[in-house]
Amino acid sequence: MHIIVLGAGYAGVTATLRLSSSVGTRHRVTLVNANTDFVERIRLHEAAAGRPPASMPLSSLLAGTCVELVVGRVTGLDVRAQRIQLPAGELRWDRLVLALGSQVDMDSVPGVSQYASTLEGAGVAALAAELQRLASRAGRVTIVGGGLTGIEAAAELAEALPQLRISLVTRGRAGAELSPRAQRHIGTRLRAAGVELREGVHVRRVEAGALVAEDLQLPFDLCLWAAGFAVPRLVAEAGLAVNARGQVLVDRQLRVRSKPAVYAAGDLAALDPQFGAELPMGCKSALPTGAHAARSLAAELAGDVAKSLQLRTPLYCLSLGRRDGVIQLRAGDGSLHGPVITGRIAAAIKEGICTGTRLALRLEARRAARYPEAASEPLLARSCDDC
Repeated sequence: MHIIVLGAGYAGVTATLRLSSSVGTRHRVTLVNANTDFVERIRLHEAAAGRPPASMPLSSLLAGTCVELVVGRVTGLDVRAQRIQLPAGELRWDRLVLALGSQVDMDSVPGVSQYASTLEGAGVAALAAELQRLASRAGRVTIVGGGLTGIEAAAELAEALPQLRISLVTRGRAGAELSPRAQRHIGTRLRAAGVELREGVHVRRVEAGALVAEDLQLPFDLCLWAAGFAVPRLVAEAGLAVNARGQVLVDRQLRVRSKPAVYAAGDLAALDPQFGAELPMGCKSALPTGAHAARSLAAELAGDVAKSLQLRTPLYCLSLGRRDGVIQLRAGDGSLHGPVITGRIAAAIKEGICTGTRLALRLEARRAARYPEAASEPLLARSCDDC
């Protein structure tokens, strides 16, 4: 049997390594990715600010496993014929794990794709070089998006490149999903770092050198777009059942409702509404859902009953440069209005989580190489349920 995993982000790599350790000696496991590297997306804002590249070769993660790596961008998915199309030809599969992740939404506002930059893996090196050039002449950088990505980017760039004139523009409040205390700390920290915080601004379009809002124009030398994420259209175009955001609908075993031979994990997966709350996007859900999809698939192949996903995300964390951050704990009712940790302690916790994520993948890879017959409980899922 041939198992293909599409996508080598956090979810795809986790699923691949878990499948290698659980079924790889009995079945063929192939990982398909558009490029040769695993990109640490949670560190891309650091790379943009001039810190070391946030990536590592997939070959190093897969070394010693039975996994075959195929590099190529998927151009077509035929779920009825069970094959995928690549520039070099096609691959046929018996079981498929969709883990293509998400990317910055470039289509929601006119002009974004033409005039804005993003924190995406392939372009971050060029973005970092451009930011360095702009810093040498006190250039104006406007970041759009008051979610965690935009906040982290604004704080990191302000600390690393204080010559830049940075604005953070958001339609609502910065960190709106977090508690009032967390929002106040974010606002105070950004302003102290010299970031101009513009909240309540609805950007209508992006033009060359300027954002156009309802009643004003905001000039920039570089616009960094961080306002929302979208998933690849590939799964919807293939005829799989999706939600309004284009995410494929899965059950609690992460099996695609409209095609039982397909599983999905990470940002591309959405629980069918009949199974409860939405899955959060990001690393906090990508690793445990990747591990769970692999466990469910292994159980199916063994003729066992797969367990239901039980995902807990009791905290959210974000960095505010290298010496500050916010750890937002959930309240008893499940809302993000629980206790808040800030300052150097929060920065240390966030750094520990980022470092631990990379370490968890490396440990998972070693476990797959040393114990090819082991199909045990998902260590990685347990350790990352609380990330």
